[in-house]
Amino acid sequence: MTSEADLVERLLEHCAHVCVTGEEGPIAEAVIDRYTDLGEPVTRVGNSVVVGAPTGERPLVLLVGHLDVVPPTAADRDPRVETREREQVVVGRGTSDMKAGNVIAMAAFEDGDLRERSPYDLALVLYAAEEGPAEDNELADVLAEVTWLREAELAVVLEPTDGEVQLGCLGGLHARVVFTGQQAHSARPWHGENALTAAGAWLADLHERAPERVEVDGIVYHDVWSATQAWTDNLGPPFGERVARNVIPGTFVVNLNLRFAPSRGLEAAERELRDLVGDRAEVEIIDRSPPASPRLEVATVRAFVDAIGAPVAGKQAWTDVARFAEIGVPACNYGPGLTAQAHQRGEFVPVAAVVDAHARLTAFLDAAAH
Repeated sequence: MTSEADLVERLLEHCAHVCVTGEEGPIAEAVIDRYTDLGEPVTRVGNSVVVGAPTGERPLVLLVGHLDVVPPTAADRDPRVETREREQVVVGRGTSDMKAGNVIAMAAFEDGDLRERSPYDLALVLYAAEEGPAEDNELADVLAEVTWLREAELAVVLEPTDGEVQLGCLGGLHARVVFTGQQAHSARPWHGENALTAAGAWLADLHERAPERVEVDGIVYHDVWSATQAWTDNLGPPFGERVARNVIPGTFVVNLNLRFAPSRGLEAAERELRDLVGDRAEVEIIDRSPPASPRLEVATVRAFVDAIGAPVAGKQAWTDVARFAEIGVPACNYGPGLTAQAHQRGEFVPVAAVVDAHARLTAFLDAAAH
């Protein structure tokens, strides 16, 4: 049985490889060396690593985590154990997001007795570039090249979930909403039309728009609309050089972000977004991320929820469970990390949370629990 001390040592070792997005080579090499030495089959795709292979005799379960982290700070560059508010924590970049998840997955995978007893075949999927732009995320390449991963009956994505089982995920749209007026001198604004203030009523409506509760298969999500960026044609991207401040802007652009529940797909959500803007401005959709449904009707998802015995919620964000949904593999989010610690200065994870999540994960994987 894996001890608390062993889990802490594993996490400190894993966090010692501070590999920000695009620089995952060293941690990928460390993972490859570890599992090659253990005699496990290893497949490398870029800086992503798949460990294990299906026997075809048992259902396949994937334990999935990303290897990259956001840039460290002085408060979390050096991994260490501390006591905070009478609780032992491991401090370090990526501890919560999501190396603690990786560590409990790796510990379970390396438990030979557990794997022999388990009713499941196991494989580790440790991938690169999750924290960067979606188009650079290597999980897509891994799923395309290692085709047997598509045979899995469950993928457990060990993102930070505060110990909850978080099912499905939100979809997302980013759109440029362009209000058009007529540039003029600010001393004589009647010679033009101010595109910025023309957007005022619409922005005020958006500001007052409350999150909308949406229930899917008994799981609650919230639709949320946010203006996340804005700029005029006399200052800001994508127009380039700064123009004098005494110019009435002829164009005002808002980045509108819709996060929506898995009650509908991308096409329906895009229609909703365009309807919200109407004829007040032009809309250009610049980024699309599909949602994933909770899939509680799937036997392995239900078995996971029952065995973990933790609170169940919807994932109020987009995660890579959506990539698995696109290829027909049921997936869920579960990990010991704290969502509030993701990307924080001095990032940490409680030791007790790591120990508890490891025990619950192994309970699901252990034949004695079935």
